[in-house]
Amino acid sequence: MIISVEKSCSVVFSRYKKESDNLNLKIYGNRIVSQKEIKFLGIKFDSKLNFNILVDEIKERCNNKLNIIKILSNKKWGLNQNTLGNLYKSLVGSILDYSFLCLNSFSENNIKKLQAIQNTAVRSILKLKYDTPSNIVYHEAFNKLKLLTVSNRLFELSERYVGTGLSHPIPLVVRLAKEYKEGFESRYIEYPTPSCNCYLTISSFFPET
Repeated sequence: MIISVEKSCSVVFSRYKKESDNLNLKIYGNRIVSQKEIKFLGIKFDSKLNFNILVDEIKERCNNKLNIIKILSNKKWGLNQNTLGNLYKSLVGSILDYSFLCLNSFSENNIKKLQAIQNTAVRSILKLKYDTPSNIVYHEAFNKLKLLTVSNRLFELSERYVGTGLSHPIPLVVRLAKEYKEGFESRYIEYPTPSCNCYLTISSFFPET
């Protein structure tokens, strides 16, 4: 196997300020460039692993798609709520879903930024007023569009990922899934109940191995 020096770089992941420029890593005698962030499989990892840069990129991509949702939500297009909801899931929801692996490192503020994107789409699709309380938006989104809150949706995807990993026979995959599981065991998620404007808090479930 030949490693491309031009396509290689180094990143020091740390919550603390450290000088990574002092690292003198080389491949075939050529020094590897040191960077503060790197993109891998479409996910941008910053040196502090707070994913602020990633969330800002997601917001920008989603906002471009939201314009389409807003235009097509106009009654002159004649699209019903289910169609618009499916359109949201395809254009915007798919972008949010792709980031589920980083959920455990997202700050509450970053989760709120992503939730604001969905709230904007829901208000346009369901013709809700701009000042509609968030809890009403969540309830309406769940009842009429079958949309979970962003944090619950990402958590749901994480559970599926862990469940699949733990059932996989390859030892390395099982080990990775177990390590990933540890980051979520203490979390709690809220699912809106369909009959009232309230939320049912339940703890996540992971199969024992």
